Amino acid sequence: MRSAGADDDETQQQRQQQPPVLFILEEFDLLAQHPKQSLLYTLFDIAQSQQTPIAVLGVTARIDVMDLLEKRVKSRFSHRQIHVHQAQSLTDFTAILRTALSVPLLPTPASSGSTSQSSDPYAIQFNAEVDEILATPEVETYISDTFDFGKDVRQLFRGFIPAVARLSPQEPSLSLSCVRDSVAKEAVSAKLQVLASISLLELCLIIAMKSLVQGGSSKYNFEMVYNEYKTFMSRHLMAVASGGAMKVYKKPVALKAFETLVELEIVRPLVAASMGGDGASGSTSGGGTLGRNDLLAGAAQGARAPKEYRMVQMMLEPGQVVELVADRIDVPAIIRRWSQSIM
Repeated sequence: MRSAGADDDETQQQRQQQPPVLFILEEFDLLAQHPKQSLLYTLFDIAQSQQTPIAVLGVTARIDVMDLLEKRVKSRFSHRQIHVHQAQSLTDFTAILRTALSVPLLPTPASSGSTSQSSDPYAIQFNAEVDEILATPEVETYISDTFDFGKDVRQLFRGFIPAVARLSPQEPSLSLSCVRDSVAKEAVSAKLQVLASISLLELCLIIAMKSLVQGGSSKYNFEMVYNEYKTFMSRHLMAVASGGAMKVYKKPVALKAFETLVELEIVRPLVAASMGGDGASGSTSGGGTLGRNDLLAGAAQGARAPKEYRMVQMMLEPGQVVELVADRIDVPAIIRRWSQSIM
C-alpha cells in the first residue's frame, strides 16, 4: 500500500501540471451589490483553498468597494489592492489613445543574432496614419475636452470605435471622415443627450424656468415655475384644447417632474447664506449650488422649508433650450413658439 505522503506528493504534482486560470471581473462593484454575493464567495473560496490554481482580479472605479463586501466574502479575500491613477497630463492621455490604436511593431531577428525593429510596411503605414489622425484639429479638440471633462479613457475610446469597427481586408486603414463624424457626435453636450428623453411636462417646466430668467428672476422655486407654466397654459387653453395634444397637469404631477430634473442635475438647489425666520427664504449672495439630493433632503435652505419653496437655478443656457426644443418632433407648435418667444 502507498503511504499518505506519497499520495500527497502525487496530488501536488498534478496540481502543478494544471494550467492556471485567471478570472478578470470588470465592474466588480456591480457583483458586490448582489444580495448574497454567491459568485464572489465561490471564486474566492476556491482561490484560497489552493485546490485549483486560479486567481481572481476585480476591476472597479469605486474606492469604497471593500465596504460593499459581506463578512464571509472578506474572509476569503486576500485584501491586496492596486490603485491605478488616471493620466495626469494631456500628453499621457493622448499616448494612451495612440497605444490603443497603433499596431505593435514586433522585433524581428537580425542576421547577427540580435533583434531589430519590425519592418512590416502595413504596421508602419497604419501607425503613421494614426499619428496624422490624432494631429487633426477636430480630434485634438475632442481629446482635450475629454481630458478636461473627466479624464475618462472609455469616453475617449468611444469616438474611435466606429472607425475601428469598419476595418477589414478591403478597408485596412482608419477612415478620417468616419473618425470626424463619430468625434462630432460624441462632442455633443452631455446634458442635451440626457434631456433628449425627458417628458413633455419636464420640457415645459424647463421653458417656464427660462421664461422666469428672461423676466429678471435670477432664482426661483417650484411654486414660481408651476405658476409660470400654469399661467401660460391657461392663457392658451383654447388653442391647446383644439390641438388635443396637451393638458394642464396638476401640481403633484408637475412636482414629480420637477424632482426628476433635480435628479438629472439640470436644476440645482441654491446655497443660502442666511436664513429667514421660517427657514423658507434666504440669500444666495455668498453661496453657490448644492448637490442633486439637497433639494429633496432639505439641505438647501433648512429642513423646515417645504421643497416647493426652496430656491433653485437651472444649469442650461437659453440657446440650449431652443436647440433642445428644435430637435424634438413631439413638441406641439404652441410650445415651440413659447420657447422662442422668451429669447
